[in-house]
Amino acid sequence: MGSKIFILDTSAVMSLVQDVTTYRRRDYPAFAGVLGDNEIVIPRVVLDELDGLKRDTGDRGKTAVACARQLEYYSTLGNLIDGVETEKGGTLRIAPRPSSEKIVAWGLRANIADHEILATALELEDETSAQGRSEDSKKSGVEDVVLITQDRLLRVLARSVYGVKAQELMSICAPDMHREPGYSKIELNGAQLDKAIGEGFYHPEEVFPMNEFVHLVDRDNPSVHYAYGMARDPESNRIEVLDRSNVDYLKVSGEVEGRNPQQKFLLWALMGCGEPDPNAEDGVRLITVSGPAGSGKSFLTLAAAWERLERGHFERIVITRPMVDVGTSMGYLPGTLEEKVRPWGGPIEDNLRAIVKVPGEETSGKISGKRGVQRSTRPFDAKAWLEMENRLEIAPLTYIRGRTFRNSIVILEEAQNIERGPLKVLLTRLGEGSICIVIGDSSQIDNQFLSKRNNGLTHARTCFRDWPQAVHVRLKQIVRSDLAEAADRLM
Repeated sequence: MGSKIFILDTSAVMSLVQDVTTYRRRDYPAFAGVLGDNEIVIPRVVLDELDGLKRDTGDRGKTAVACARQLEYYSTLGNLIDGVETEKGGTLRIAPRPSSEKIVAWGLRANIADHEILATALELEDETSAQGRSEDSKKSGVEDVVLITQDRLLRVLARSVYGVKAQELMSICAPDMHREPGYSKIELNGAQLDKAIGEGFYHPEEVFPMNEFVHLVDRDNPSVHYAYGMARDPESNRIEVLDRSNVDYLKVSGEVEGRNPQQKFLLWALMGCGEPDPNAEDGVRLITVSGPAGSGKSFLTLAAAWERLERGHFERIVITRPMVDVGTSMGYLPGTLEEKVRPWGGPIEDNLRAIVKVPGEETSGKISGKRGVQRSTRPFDAKAWLEMENRLEIAPLTYIRGRTFRNSIVILEEAQNIERGPLKVLLTRLGEGSICIVIGDSSQIDNQFLSKRNNGLTHARTCFRDWPQAVHVRLKQIVRSDLAEAADRLM
């Protein structure tokens, strides 16, 4: 038996079950095996919360039902009040409710689920402390009582006010990386840079991740004498020099171009890194994009998607995002599914208005732009036009299960607000000829049960870091406006 007692709150149980059902089905029949040979305790109130959540029509409801199913599996092995043995030699049991008198005595409220969970942890700590003075407990080797929760405020309350050890569920966190990949800058002298350009490759001292973009600059004249490269194969530790003109002068949707090296790399990746066919050996099928608000992530992605749609690379654009409110929720929205989704399409409409103008009556027959796209001088509802032509779909992530997207550009917005499970569900929807762009900013997490270590954007970046058809681009500079840049810096 291990030396820890893990107390799981509702968020931890649901995260474990989702992790098992999505990733570990062949290795673990149920969730408790993930935590090894330790004692696992589920407070009684967690069952009540799961019972309430299973009525939810979204992913949380499905996960709550899966939790009930796995708990029932364990109940067939024995009495869960007394405890049953788990797959890894530990035990799983359900703790009875602490008495209301005890809860109140600790300064907690008996009618709040989180307080009852914390009271269960305090009660177990008292029990282990009392047993610690006996010979039996010394033989058992129990040392720590740890509350496992994805709720930040509950962790703060447990640690700071009551001195209870609390941590997030580590098994669902992405592995640590010494730095975020996506963009690197290497300063060379003029002779070294000329040699790299002439040979078409450069051997750096540092080993770069797969498909890392590298900016090679002359340290004495960086604004004029420079080159772009891409680390295609980490084993060879070689950076392939790209044709600078193809990256520097790349424009999409008329006049949209990158304003800095990172944005230029992003456009180059979005256009396939020189290979428009995603099914080709060197084709790009997954692009992850991180950066602060106003750095151009969504705007450039939509502009490149429009360009590739016009060029015939794909048949339609599919945009999805988690339905997570910023700040106070407005509650359920009335109307049909289309009417409920409409508020989430506002950013898409804003970007399309800035990217493209479809012909109006006053400009009929006038041609402008390199590809002969008819453009009007007045704003046009390009989003409605694309939807009417069945070339744009805004698909709620909640209802994505069972779909298959073929010959499509699938864009996942706000990826920092989803768990690893829904991300996998989305990526497994992609059929032949489709690519996926995962966009997010880990500094803007609105889901209280996620962190920088376990959100969908982080998992997409880390899980595919060695896959040759995946590219990550990291944007740093805010280009939306001077005010947006100042707000990010000063507030």
